[in-house]
Amino acid sequence: MAGEPRKAAKADKSANYPKIGGLLKDRRNYHGWTLADVHRMTGISVSALSKIENDAMSPTYSTILQLCDGLNIEIGDLLNPSSGSTQASIMGRRSISRQHEGNTLEDENYVYTYLCSDVAHKRIVPMVVTVSARTMQEVGDLWSHVGEEYIYVLSGALKLVTALYEPTLLGAGDSVYIDSTMPHAYLSAGAGDAKILVMCSSATPNLAQTLREILKERLSKGGVVEGESASATKPRKKKTRGD
Repeated sequence: MAGEPRKAAKADKSANYPKIGGLLKDRRNYHGWTLADVHRMTGISVSALSKIENDAMSPTYSTILQLCDGLNIEIGDLLNPSSGSTQASIMGRRSISRQHEGNTLEDENYVYTYLCSDVAHKRIVPMVVTVSARTMQEVGDLWSHVGEEYIYVLSGALKLVTALYEPTLLGAGDSVYIDSTMPHAYLSAGAGDAKILVMCSSATPNLAQTLREILKERLSKGGVVEGESASATKPRKKKTRGD
């Protein structure tokens, strides 16, 4: 029949469409989220999420937007198939940063320089961080964010403070890999500033933007160490440049 080839062609095309349920489940498993966790983040019921993941229900456009907003991801990451999209088919991306050049965010305690910042949607975000802070009173508090990070000490001495381990001293050439969701902070432990290479990674496609927003918020306001009074913290200059 004349309609059969058209139906077959449509079926072949639909086979190449992204399976939102599978992509959602992969992301949930990567972060270790339960369906209840995703429900709390998005407001979508557990039963609906389960049906979406098992392809028993096709989410509406508004539901897709609700997922992306709640999970803090771009809509393209949830919709694009693993192959066939322009972004996925690019295999030769390259970016060069010379002598630690890049976009910078800073205050009196830290200078964060984003390397290779001309490439968007990186799954690894490299930064050179100059650490001037020497006490938690200067920093304000520990911080955390999505993903994992690798820290390599380029010069000086670094004290890595985390919520789950005793403070660790690292010298030039030393490195450490941590879960970024564990609250942590960098302190200089030497006579001068410490300079470190930090490489953050996550399945989140807009990780660089997420980190910039977190840093802007943290650097633009002073913090108070738990148990300390506001007067015990050093006033912080507020300045950001670049982005």
